[in-house]
Amino acid sequence: MSDAGRINGAGAAAGRAHNALTAGIATVAGWISTLIGILFGAMLLLVTAQIFFRFGLQVSVPWTEDVSRLLFIYVVYLGASAAFHERAMIVIDTVPSLWPGTAGGLALISSVVTALVTAFLFYASIPMVASSWNTSLPTVSWISNGWAYLAFTISFGLMLLHSGAHVALWLIGRRAAS
Repeated sequence: MSDAGRINGAGAAAGRAHNALTAGIATVAGWISTLIGILFGAMLLLVTAQIFFRFGLQVSVPWTEDVSRLLFIYVVYLGASAAFHERAMIVIDTVPSLWPGTAGGLALISSVVTALVTAFLFYASIPMVASSWNTSLPTVSWISNGWAYLAFTISFGLMLLHSGAHVALWLIGRRAAS
């Protein structure tokens, strides 16, 4: 096989890898978005029930507040990872707008730095989960407080995967282009 044939074959393989990675990421992002919708619906149902029981029937149902708070934490942190996937987070784009030719390299540097920061946050959240696992919610003694902190770990883990995927897609794209 000629050098040109090997290069074209490598570019095609890189393109297939790029497409497979992109499709896998989109599938996981879809699952997470569906989960966020389900959790939000459950939270809305609990809060509505709490309002109805407290003000309509004059009956206090204290566990709904703690469970709603837990669901809210998951909606927020999973939502942050979904926004991260969509690149909907707030960014400062002054340098790329001033020097458009640097956008690709800056995107790679930004993705690597972001991956490092999210890796730190992911690993730093693990001891928080472990230290709070033996305590429980005040009104629902069979639900550990660790579940609330686990939302951080899951969210930062997903962000870390997205950061790694951004770097991998950039590298694969460079390989396919060469």
